Amino acid sequence: MSTHQIPVQPWMTAGPLVRVLAALEAGGADVRFVGGAVRNAVMNLAVEEVDLATPETPPRVIERLEKAGIKVVPTGLDHGTVMAVTEGQTFEITTLRRDTACDGRHADVEFTTDWSEDARRRDFTINAMSLRPDGTLFDDHDGLKDARAGVVRFVGDPTDRIREDYLRILRLFRFFAWYGRAPLGPATLAAVQCEARGLARLSGERVQQELSKLLAAPAPLLAVKVMEETGVLAEGLPEARTTDVLAKLLTLETNIEASDWLLRLAALIPGEDEAAHSVADRLKLSNAARDRLAALLRAQPLLDDRAAPLDLRRALYRHGSALVHARLLLAWARQAGHENAAPWRALLETAAQWTARSLPIGGEDILALGVTPGPAVGRLLRATEEWWIGAGFAPGRDDVLAHAANLAAEQIKT
Repeated sequence: MSTHQIPVQPWMTAGPLVRVLAALEAGGADVRFVGGAVRNAVMNLAVEEVDLATPETPPRVIERLEKAGIKVVPTGLDHGTVMAVTEGQTFEITTLRRDTACDGRHADVEFTTDWSEDARRRDFTINAMSLRPDGTLFDDHDGLKDARAGVVRFVGDPTDRIREDYLRILRLFRFFAWYGRAPLGPATLAAVQCEARGLARLSGERVQQELSKLLAAPAPLLAVKVMEETGVLAEGLPEARTTDVLAKLLTLETNIEASDWLLRLAALIPGEDEAAHSVADRLKLSNAARDRLAALLRAQPLLDDRAAPLDLRRALYRHGSALVHARLLLAWARQAGHENAAPWRALLETAAQWTARSLPIGGEDILALGVTPGPAVGRLLRATEEWWIGAGFAPGRDDVLAHAANLAAEQIKT
């Protein structure tokens, strides 16, 4: 086993974590940091979540934590995981494990006291390191070297790791998007290409989780392009047609400083209502995400670079700044070229500065004008609202009410 010494970092000595460590180490157990906290620490990145591992069994872990007055949440006892909650912070603690059976989606595990066995079952070398609170780093698979070089590779044989859990294909590209600075190795790419069909065995929720994190990376284009080249994109997201629009969108985002994963997802998919529904069903999107994707991909664009001021005002009023801004970015990315940027930038600036407005009258005001209750009220209100939008939202309540009264009088006459 290879060991290194790294400096003790502030997050390792924070009060709540020290309290949990003291409870777990009370019986002399070897407790270490594992996973993302260790990876980020050696890469000089922020550590946001801290996971711990120990040879102690879950009942013993629970006993020690409760004895120290620390709240315990048994989040995954079958896989040896509990959560410690103290001072408003949470820490996941997992007993060392080895896999006894895998079917490509789930694994049966046994507990072990062997740190090397636990490291062998992990996905990537950069995730297979463990770190003691004193800064001693244990590294069986050259994870430190890979982390510092930006190399993302599987622990051991790539095909074996993938067949244990096909989600690791998407995790590979997610980690590559976030941390990769060196090309993926030939053996890794060959295994991914050969095993890509295994993605069909995964649930939509698991695929969505990985895609959302991948597309949220600062620069996901290279990862998505390699997914396209290896057939992973076609298997995981059959509706995707090309990465060209995503490439243009990312360029615009860099200039405009705006991004979100659903917008980037929309850039991979044709602007069709059917495609939006298909992707939402496949990825099991929440209702809010489903509605937003549908709005982004609606076949009829809200605007283009030739939009009149009235069209822009109407769109902003009806749909809000966020959606109009996103639709403008997407429409610009779908345009053949970026030569005439000035109109697009003007539209985006207007959208960014938009302040939400509300029509200063309502249905009760229409009824007070003598209009008979029913569909006529809605029609008159919409006509008044359209006039108000056309006037640049300038008329106040009295003027809007006067205009509505004139419309009502004409309506009553007819």
